[in-house]
Amino acid sequence: MAAITISDYHNKAINDYELNSSWPEKVLIESKIIEDKFIEDNDKLEEFPFITIDGEDAKDFDDAIYCSATNNGFHLKVAIADVSYYVKAGSSIDKEASKRTTSVYFPQKVIPMLPENLCNELCSLKPNKRRRALCIEIDFDKDGVINKYQFKRGIIKSSARLTYSQVEKFYLDEYQGLEGPYVDSLESSFYLCKKLIVQRRMRGALDFEISEPAINLDKEKKIKSLYKRKRLFSHKLIEELMLAANIVAADFIEKNFDHGIYRVHEMPESVKIDRLSQILKRRGINWNGNVEDVQNLSNFLQKISKRKDASILNTLVLQSMQRAEYKTKNKGHFGLKFDRYTHFTSPIRRYPDLLVHRMIISILDKKKINTDLLEEVLEYCSKKERDAEFASKQVIQNLLCEYANNFRGKNFSGFITGVKDFGLFVDIPDLFTSGLLHVNNLPDDYYRYNARNQTLDGRRRGNKFSLGDEIKVFIEDIKELEGKISLYY
Repeated sequence: MAAITISDYHNKAINDYELNSSWPEKVLIESKIIEDKFIEDNDKLEEFPFITIDGEDAKDFDDAIYCSATNNGFHLKVAIADVSYYVKAGSSIDKEASKRTTSVYFPQKVIPMLPENLCNELCSLKPNKRRRALCIEIDFDKDGVINKYQFKRGIIKSSARLTYSQVEKFYLDEYQGLEGPYVDSLESSFYLCKKLIVQRRMRGALDFEISEPAINLDKEKKIKSLYKRKRLFSHKLIEELMLAANIVAADFIEKNFDHGIYRVHEMPESVKIDRLSQILKRRGINWNGNVEDVQNLSNFLQKISKRKDASILNTLVLQSMQRAEYKTKNKGHFGLKFDRYTHFTSPIRRYPDLLVHRMIISILDKKKINTDLLEEVLEYCSKKERDAEFASKQVIQNLLCEYANNFRGKNFSGFITGVKDFGLFVDIPDLFTSGLLHVNNLPDDYYRYNARNQTLDGRRRGNKFSLGDEIKVFIEDIKELEGKISLYY
């Protein structure tokens, strides 16, 4: 029997979630004949030393930034790839993009939303290349509060393609190590970012500290090493500047349309908050889940950040949240604590962003746009987003299961993150994965499942297993292709 490879994991995820991984010939032909001679005169955006900041392996550069300090605060330009210039509504490329709705990122593989000639070439904001962009210019006061903004459609020429690690080193080495016309802009963006982080804390936005694995693969595409992914200041920098662009886009749409495209994150459901409160109290944490507690979750997360089980507690809180979705009616964003929010900054890889661009451009051009089927389109986009997320996680889980094979029979410390009548789901931090401890593998007893308290209670011997408990487990059996790990006690 042939050994299982990473391609097998990719193919299974693609099939399981019905992802489009091949291109219709008509789409490829249409994408190959698209070209752009950029014959327009300089529109004053090219004179600014924009930069892109992305991961080392990135090829689709959606966004570029330029920042300057002013007498009253800061001026920020966020240039986003003008995908709508090339992908016209109703075209073959657009129809295929509307089916995919998102790029899917696997380890060692990407299924892009757009053909490569667009996503990695014409639309990608490559350094020293003229590229079309929809640019937001935002003026902030000295505290990082937005005063005014305007949109411009034009052409930019990125002065550098930087990576997160390069920018982080530059930041930590007191602005040493990078040279170019963009350095002053980068320094100004650091100061603005710090102001925006303060604003984030003041409004109570949620920051979850969840242990996510950074995976190093060897030549055979097997896991060579695992370590906790670190969130750098450079990551926060781009995150905060993109958040600013997104809320401005949402505000612009709300002022000009009676319904638009919003990234909605609603308040947690009361039943989940009640369950979370009970779980935390069993962990010795007094959290009642009243309205004040829920609105101040960010302070709570900060208070528990030093606990040994902080990552698991963050996971439990996250599990009590609703999923963010795309909607035509604005209901705010609970997690980010924004009154209005949308997705605008990634039109190369997210279809809702492309639709937002079309709406903004219709406002700028004073043209009407058909939004009759928008609610159905956004509902489909939300579904496909979930599918892409789950497919990506499935491949990562396959690789982690394969890696866990090296530790069969070894004892690990874990935390209970799920309780069912048939057993316990146990998170193993050292392996960045979880497994099932079946009720038959628990100490001999007659167990009763308590759904409200999320516990398995032993009736005869008093054994009790609760959500969040630390527990010692051994790895018993592994099914890599199914992504399943069986544990024993």
